[in-house]
Amino acid sequence: MSTAPGNEITAAAERFVPGATIEPVGGRSWLVSASTSDGLFSVRQLDPVLPVTRIEIVHEFLAQPELVNATPVVWSERSGVAAFDARPWSEGTVLGPEIPGAEWTTEHLPVTIDPDTLGAVAEALGGFHRTGSTASLVARAPRFRAKDALAAVRRSLVLDEHALSGEIRKESRARRWLTASRPLLANAESNLEQSGYLRDEPLVIAHYDLWGSHIVTGPQTTPTFLDCTTIVAAPAAVDLAQLLARNGSWSDERVERVLNGYTAAHAFQPLQRRLLPWLTALDAITSCGHLLARAHDERRPLSDADRRSMLAAADIQLELLQTLASHFVPPPPRHYRRPPQRRNK
Repeated sequence: MSTAPGNEITAAAERFVPGATIEPVGGRSWLVSASTSDGLFSVRQLDPVLPVTRIEIVHEFLAQPELVNATPVVWSERSGVAAFDARPWSEGTVLGPEIPGAEWTTEHLPVTIDPDTLGAVAEALGGFHRTGSTASLVARAPRFRAKDALAAVRRSLVLDEHALSGEIRKESRARRWLTASRPLLANAESNLEQSGYLRDEPLVIAHYDLWGSHIVTGPQTTPTFLDCTTIVAAPAAVDLAQLLARNGSWSDERVERVLNGYTAAHAFQPLQRRLLPWLTALDAITSCGHLLARAHDERRPLSDADRRSMLAAADIQLELLQTLASHFVPPPPRHYRRPPQRRNK
């Protein structure tokens, strides 16, 4: 769906960057670029459903002088329910694809990022977390709770299983998704319960939306993270799990590149390292199920090209889920039957 920028966002761009050349961006009605001799800026209207307190925390985080690996807010204002901000344009290449939807909605697709780039992104994520570790911000940010996340994954699995019931009866992607997801969810729940649901782990400001389409990198620049409106106070492993779940297959090499890159910039706790496969599985269960349900939704049909892209992206996560299930889900216990005893005649 492509729409032209509205009058409000255009007017905000003219106030923030007087005399700029204003252009639409990617068919989004809520985002424009503003170009002047001083540089290029992105100007956006934030989703009206975002609470005022969240917007204030996001802007405070992005206005920190020591901020690294994210685009800082340089202007912001609020007019009634509408909030706007402007940020320097991030130079480089976005790492992942997306399918724009209605206003403030986008279908983000998994993508395979090569191990070297993945390690560099993980190191940048460590710098991002180090910026967001100040006690004041962490205390006021919305809190990630592992128990609530588990409940959300269970609900999502039930809803997507219902939506895909016809596909599950076939020999299909949907059946493979469900076959891998059920035991992964059960084992993730037991492992998180044994860990105390990460309640005692140190918290950082986590990005919490690490699709490749929110990561920009280039030959002359370090990776930069876009769209920080979802930030939460969470253990670092929550972001690392998203990075692994949404950007390629699961392998020892890829996990080591991520951990080595991240720990070069920020500490990572042993308990979180042990739980990383289960947190990765939880994220992939939800996102893969959503992709499959959306691709087969006859009430909101996609173009043939978008449907093919979505199914190809789901295949990346199907492979990851099946690998996790084969490596980490223990086999069911074997029940031995005692041989019948012979009677003495």
